[in-house]
Amino acid sequence: MIVPYLREDLEIIRGNSREDGAPSWLLYDAVRNKYFTLGLTAFKLIKNWTGGEDIKNFEKKIILEGLDTTIEEIKNFIGFLQQNNLIVQPAGQSVSYLLQQKNLQKKSWLLHLIHSYLFFKIPLFKPDIWLNRTLKKVKFLGSKKSRFIIYILGIVGLFLVTQQFENFTKTFLYFFTLQGLLLYFLTLVVVKCLHELGHAYIAKYFGCRVSAIGIAFLVFFPFLYTDTTDAWRLRNHKERLTINFAGVLTELHLAMIATFFWGILPEGGLKSVAFFVATTSWISSVAINVSPFMRFDGYYVFSDWLKAENLQPRSFALAKWQIREILFGFNYKAPEELNPSRRWTFITYAWATWLYRFFLFIGIALLVYHLAFKVLGIILFAIEIYWFIALPIIKEMKNWWMLRSQMKLNKQTKRTISIVGVILILVFLPWKSSLKIPAVYVSEQYSEIYSPYPAKIKNIFVNKDDEVEIGQELVELYSPDLDLEIDTTRRKIKLVKTKLNRLSDTAGNMDQYITLQQRLIALQSELDGLVKTQNKLLIKAPIKGKIKDFSNISNEIWVSNKDKLLEIVHYGSGKVKAYIKEEQIDRFKENIPAVFIPNDGMHEKIYLVSKNLDASAVTNLPYISLASIHNGPIAIRNFTSGDFQYRPESAHYLAEFDLVKMSEINFELPGYVHVDGSRYSPFLNFIRNVLSVIIRESGF
Repeated sequence: MIVPYLREDLEIIRGNSREDGAPSWLLYDAVRNKYFTLGLTAFKLIKNWTGGEDIKNFEKKIILEGLDTTIEEIKNFIGFLQQNNLIVQPAGQSVSYLLQQKNLQKKSWLLHLIHSYLFFKIPLFKPDIWLNRTLKKVKFLGSKKSRFIIYILGIVGLFLVTQQFENFTKTFLYFFTLQGLLLYFLTLVVVKCLHELGHAYIAKYFGCRVSAIGIAFLVFFPFLYTDTTDAWRLRNHKERLTINFAGVLTELHLAMIATFFWGILPEGGLKSVAFFVATTSWISSVAINVSPFMRFDGYYVFSDWLKAENLQPRSFALAKWQIREILFGFNYKAPEELNPSRRWTFITYAWATWLYRFFLFIGIALLVYHLAFKVLGIILFAIEIYWFIALPIIKEMKNWWMLRSQMKLNKQTKRTISIVGVILILVFLPWKSSLKIPAVYVSEQYSEIYSPYPAKIKNIFVNKDDEVEIGQELVELYSPDLDLEIDTTRRKIKLVKTKLNRLSDTAGNMDQYITLQQRLIALQSELDGLVKTQNKLLIKAPIKGKIKDFSNISNEIWVSNKDKLLEIVHYGSGKVKAYIKEEQIDRFKENIPAVFIPNDGMHEKIYLVSKNLDASAVTNLPYISLASIHNGPIAIRNFTSGDFQYRPESAHYLAEFDLVKMSEINFELPGYVHVDGSRYSPFLNFIRNVLSVIIRESGF
């Protein structure tokens, strides 16, 4: 094998010391503006590189230079150079080599489409020359005096906000108008442009080249980026830290200035602009950019703070190594030697990143699903879940499979097999469990007693929990206003009768006579109604039962016709109505014991017997206490205040239960029915649920 020639345009730059104190170098590819970190061994190989020489002679030469290496290590390094296109191909082989590389990197049209949908970049312009011309004009913004003034303004602005906090929060409502959304979008664009200029100017200040500023898309979500790759040249990690933090610092300065102006400006357009700049900058800086778990500013700041290059790949490698050791006990060396505290920092960071990304990508997938039409939303949702969550897990399990020949029946492997076996049994084996079904208890005989007229309680003939019969006197009410109205109406009737008696039955008095007759009929009807109301003031029991809800009345108090006096419940005639999900109906059985547990925690459980199950799903939920808009367990779809139709989001079927014995419970009391269901496999149940959701949401 012949040692290939290195490209002449490559540049070697002294890098920062590694975490263990060892020196490092950077190999710079100017064509692609890309840097590669080299250790001492790689640096000595390149320093003594002789293209066109036989690899065995090259090995001897390297050994004479004091470098302990092997032909295999040299071949691996050559492979690294070839993979990254850092070598010169022999004449006549360049075209074939490039075609070979293209074929190796070529993706299927589907993978290319997916990758383009998930992430792509568009460089907009090369700002380096413009930055050189304008750097002197903006240097004053980074001076200590400018920063001091900005911090003072920020403190004053925050104080002013605390004094007008209610007005500040009310301004958020402006977001939800068309004009507000447009202004917010424009503000966001301006703030993010200034954010990227902050990176660019600080990088230029430290002598770095800024090759491009552009826009990138993550699942069609746009964000600006600045290519500050040249910052790898900097030996001082604090300078790199400053470049990475410059964008966030720029937004924080904008937020402070805008907050101050919001506090002093009068109501109007400028105050609204200040509000949008302030809120956008505060939220964007704190909530998004400072996160170290995505490759935004916070990640690079965190990496530089730890003095850890390639933090994520290294952390992921360590975490995967630890997982393999815990599960299978390979006793492999760690991917890199670190002290225990630093190793655990990396591993903890890896797990935190995985958890953060899991919930983030789930959220993005749900957002994409809801923004697109149903079929496309389902497809994009599946792509998100597969690409970001399922695929990394599948790749790692493939690696386990490739290492199966090296697995031994040790303590770790036995433990893993036992845990996996238990999980498989729990997931796939049909097992018995109870069904927990949202339900409500209803009494078939129930009556609420109200006052028929605003009145005063004169007598109460019953007490709470008394058993009463139909027609038994309960409460006597007294209304002076009603008595006065009855007396007044009787006097009017008497007066009309007197006038009628005085009129002679002649043609000249006929019109007046008819008018008085109609007036008399109206007054008599009014009196009859008043008398009936008066008679109702002696309230009698409409049904047989027990007196309940008796705490709000006593003698000599006034009540209106909207005040409930008491309740009468006839126990033993109630039913429990439960609403079972579609995926649970196969497990429902009739004529088996069940238990109703009320939600209020005050009533005892009620023993039931399952009866019939409706063949069709309910289209309207009759009990509002079970609806989600009233904090119930059943999700309601498309509810409007004027509709009064509680349509379940998913299919629910009515299942009725009979009481085993009488129970003292109110008319309508929500709770849950617990009943034994038939055996089922959690895995098959999960698959059934997934398919039902897909079918329901796709509209198939």
